[in-house]
Amino acid sequence: KRTVSPIQSAFLKGNTEYHLIKFLELQRPVSGVARNSIITINLEVDVDPPDGATFERRFRLLPSPYSTLLYDAPSLFAGKLHALLYRKWATREKGRDFYDYVWYLQHKIPVNLPHLEERMRQSGDWMNNDKLTKADLMHLLHNRFLRTDYHLVTQDILPFIKDSSSLDLYGTDFFNSITDEYLQIVQ
Repeated sequence: KRTVSPIQSAFLKGNTEYHLIKFLELQRPVSGVARNSIITINLEVDVDPPDGATFERRFRLLPSPYSTLLYDAPSLFAGKLHALLYRKWATREKGRDFYDYVWYLQHKIPVNLPHLEERMRQSGDWMNNDKLTKADLMHLLHNRFLRTDYHLVTQDILPFIKDSSSLDLYGTDFFNSITDEYLQIVQ
């Protein structure tokens, strides 16, 4: 990384077929996977996470039984909103933030507003002494949607989706409308 950040990254590389067999208990040969293909996994860990998140425990069985403690969906949505509002990419837009935003709204996931506020305070993007309100968030989102280059947004998303017809809707009016109608806050 080029900037100092509380997010630490690590990359894991390995034989794709071997890891699919190990983690999913598949049998060789694995259909559609070349024997010599390499899987790369990027792990990112926030070593100084902001307060306000809520958690859920998940249990899994493979590759062997384990449990893990995760942010709940509203806290993840808060992180996505922070990225959508404040990600600093000099010459392009991360369209996937917008695509994910639509996904959260489609699934009626409310945002954890206290966690979003703590993220914003930690990054220096919310200097106001008052608590962040839904009205504040709506104002920030509407301003973000006004200054967005939607051509760059859709170009970033295109390589990842098969049906791009819904991207034709992407624009200020679309995002303002769905925000006004569907954005919910955790009560």
